[in-house]
Amino acid sequence: MKEIALHVLDITENSLDAGATMIRINIKLTSKGMLEISIQDNGRGMDKETLDRTADPFFTSRTTRRVGMGIPMFRQHAELTGGNLEIFSKQGSGTTVKATFIIGHADIQPIGDIEGCWTMLAALHNKVDTILHCETPEGEFEISSEQVKQELEVENIEQPTLKADLKRLIRNNLLAIGLTDKIIDNKK
Repeated sequence: MKEIALHVLDITENSLDAGATMIRINIKLTSKGMLEISIQDNGRGMDKETLDRTADPFFTSRTTRRVGMGIPMFRQHAELTGGNLEIFSKQGSGTTVKATFIIGHADIQPIGDIEGCWTMLAALHNKVDTILHCETPEGEFEISSEQVKQELEVENIEQPTLKADLKRLIRNNLLAIGLTDKIIDNKK
């Protein structure tokens, strides 16, 4: 995976497979030169045995394939920058995957199309409240698919013009708080 947004998409697929009705994506650029990405859900969660096996690329709970490279690759990309990846899960209460990256490290991946990631998740998974919260020292921004549907009085977000408008709204807000690939690449 060439960008962080693709890791986020992969992890959210795990959340959806676990029956989540809420997925919260948090992206935080700290003043201490760290990029923190967390994906939190209210799905089934994992028992201790399953949680212990998530680092094994040859383990997956999915029945559609025999390997589970998502979490090991996300962990590897975080560790290459001097960061780490942690997973918190309780059976019946959901899971949180948190990756920390060191800004300015030569091996950090670009954030990528995080607004496209959110828009696609919100449009394709209408019954899941998909929340994106982004924070930098310059400000913060949050969008929720349920809130958007309520405020616009629509049942879903799959209309192409609405998706394009939401994607543009998110991009403009990310730019306003300074969360761009350029900032991450230039923080050295």
